[in-house]
Amino acid sequence: MIIKKVINVDDYYFDVFMSVSEAITGFSSSELQSTGLAETYYNHILASMEAATFIEFLSTSKSILDTSFSKSQLNDAIAARLVGNPSLHDITNKVITLWYLGSWDGAYVSDLSYKEGLVWKVMSGHPPGAKQPGFKSWSLKPLTANV
Repeated sequence: MIIKKVINVDDYYFDVFMSVSEAITGFSSSELQSTGLAETYYNHILASMEAATFIEFLSTSKSILDTSFSKSQLNDAIAARLVGNPSLHDITNKVITLWYLGSWDGAYVSDLSYKEGLVWKVMSGHPPGAKQPGFKSWSLKPLTANV
């Protein structure tokens, strides 16, 4: 019954996916949506793994989001119930990798996924050969990391 709901991107499971993606990547839902890949990633995950595993991930994520009232509680719950859970550890890592590198099981999900990987924003760079920084960008001093 839930499997039929999860296949419809318009339902609240998509919102859960976006909310947990925001929590595990550190990027806002708006930033994730601006990649143009949110629905593509959601549908790719549905097609690439057992629906029951994805539903368990989404259900656990929803529970975490509903019961966490601070950033600290949210991070602790994710660490314990997603990353620390042997049955959900793999999918959690795959979702993080998908957003940051645009790949799932070592293959790019789409032509756009490489270009829009979050890794380029984190390193204040651009994907070589795909999305150049712009004319005369070399004349600007590089951004310094706030480490």
